[in-house]
Amino acid sequence: MKKLLCALVLVSLPVAALASTITYKPIIPSFGGDPDNWGGLLAEADKQNIYHAPRKKVSVKNPIDRFKEQLQYMILSRLASKLVNAAFGDEELPAGTYQIENFQVTVQPQGGEIHVNIVDTSTGSTTEVIVPMYNQ
Repeated sequence: MKKLLCALVLVSLPVAALASTITYKPIIPSFGGDPDNWGGLLAEADKQNIYHAPRKKVSVKNPIDRFKEQLQYMILSRLASKLVNAAFGDEELPAGTYQIENFQVTVQPQGGEIHVNIVDTSTGSTTEVIVPMYNQ
């Protein structure tokens, strides 16, 4: 009788179910995870990587050499702009030879084309570019 009474009391008491839904949140950002996880995942992968590429030696240039390089590229860029403008008839480009650091650039308009010969004086390599004139 005691057992029956205990069972009846247990069944009659309201029992609150303590449950929640199980949700899955991916870790890898490619699959919807938090983008801030990339740093930790990459560091973990690097620690496990047994194959390492040899490190390249980085040469540091002094400011004067960098300035000379930038100036050289800007002059070559300006010359290229003048060539394009001459090809489209917007500007006249006189024939001549331009010496820019290690480059000797010869420009010669011929008929409906502009012949550009570029010589790298440090290596001796030569490149010839023929630019057609579109607006005559």
